[in-house]
Formats: sequence, structure tokens, C-alpha cells
Amino acid sequence: MWIASVSPRSTGKTTNTWWLLHALHERGYPVTGFDADESQQLWRWWNAGEPDFKVHRVANGRFHEEAPTKLPAGHIGVVDCGHLENHLGIGRSVMLIADLVLVNCAPTNSDVERMDELPMDFFIKTASAKRPDRTPPPHPVLLCRNQAGATKTLDSIRGSLRGDEWDVLSTVIPAIQLYANTGEGMPVEAKGTHFDQLVTELESREWISK
Repeated sequence: MWIASVSPRSTGKTTNTWWLLHALHERGYPVTGFDADESQQLWRWWNAGEPDFKVHRVANGRFHEEAPTKLPAGHIGVVDCGHLENHLGIGRSVMLIADLVLVNCAPTNSDVERMDELPMDFFIKTASAKRPDRTPPPHPVLLCRNQAGATKTLDSIRGSLRGDEWDVLSTVIPAIQLYANTGEGMPVEAKGTHFDQLVTELESREWISK
């Protein structure tokens, strides 16, 4: 199975991917990470600490051919995809094999506008046309980097996205120091965090299971 993290521009996507990898691992899921971003930040974080799962670097337009050979049987491959505004070729390749796509978006008008400008829904539709079944995988929006006290803005953005027929996850990743401090060699314990909640929500939607 493949879970891809995508976004038009920087939204903390690598941080979200890293924490999701840890959350899945801590919950007993066999996972393998894939850095499909030319910045190689996810791979550097893994290389600095080398936790009990592996991260591979596959940041090219042949991801759909190369990455499956590196995913052990029964593992969930979690992909940090390069920003789609600059790496559409990599994004299209990832989309060919993704089973679940998490669309990372900060709850701000400018970030929603960037999704419209890409446009994200058109990208998913056209990239999915080359999948074997020509059907887009589930692609819910994961709201992240939410500022404390921005409840009205969060509700407004969620309502706007749903009005545009986006499926918006209930889990929201806040902008807190715990996640902002993520970096090379920094320990990560996902139990009880928002990413632990995210795993629970993905399970409840029957997108992942052991």
C-alpha cells in the first residue's frame, strides 16, 4: 500500500510525513518511507537517526517503476512528494501507484488559493487518467499548521473546501513547537499526538488496516 503526502507548496509536508511514519510504526504497522522530494530532507532526518524503519530516496519521474521494487511485502510505503508547483512530473509518477493521497493544506486563504491555482483537483483527475483503473485514489485534505485560537478561520476554510467538494479530515495538525522542532537527530514519539489521532482516523475510514 502507498500513502502519498502532496501539496502545491511548502506546508510542513515533510514534517507531517515524518511524524506519520513514526505514528504508523508505533501502532504496529510495517512502514517504509520514500523521499520523492529533491530537497532530500526526509531522507536526511532518517539518516541522522536511523529509526526502526527505512527511508529511500526516489525523487524522479520514474517513481512508479523504481519505488515498488524497494517496498517490502506487507509494508505501507509513505511518500513525501516534492512540491507540485515545481515537481509535477514526480507528482504524476507517484499518483500512478498511490492508494491514498493526503493533500496537505494550511488553513489560510493563500494556501487554498494555491490549491486553486495549480489546480489541485485537476492535477489529481488528469494524473489518475493513466492509472490502471483510471480512478483517483481517496485524496482527503489534511489541514495543518493551524494557528492557536484560529477557530473561526479554520471553520471557514473547512467549509469552503467542503463546498468545493473536497473531503476534509477531522484531524487537524496544529502549529506547535513540538512539530516545528522536528529536525535531524531529533527524537520523535508519536503516541498521543495529533498524528496518532490521524492514524486512528485513517483506520476508522478503512483506508488502512493490519
